[in-house]
Amino acid sequence: MRRPLANKLAIATGVIVILMSALFALWRISS
Repeated sequence: MRRPLANKLAIATGVIVILMSALFALWRISS
């Protein structure tokens, strides 16, 4: 039994984590 909502939530969480880590890395580099 598949749960597309859970899959989308997991994907969204992964994307947010990647974006936040990328922003943090850019902030560390620029400062």
